[in-house]
Amino acid sequence: MPTSTDNRIEGLCAEIRALCGEPFSSQTEAQLRKLARELRMAIRQHVDMAKSSLTVKKTAIAERDPDEK
Repeated sequence: MPTSTDNRIEGLCAEIRALCGEPFSSQTEAQLRKLARELRMAIRQHVDMAKSSLTVKKTAIAERDPDEK
């Protein structure tokens, strides 16, 4: 799995956990919403990178063993 996106996701989760321990305010809510958007984008990027990696591996296997399906 892509470690760069793993690290980004972990960092965002840590920021969210820290904010959840603070008193709730409109500023905290705005920060949480911003972080949630960033987390969704990081997860989407992570999934896209993983899919791409699997596609490359599948292609390499098919080229190496063309009779296998």
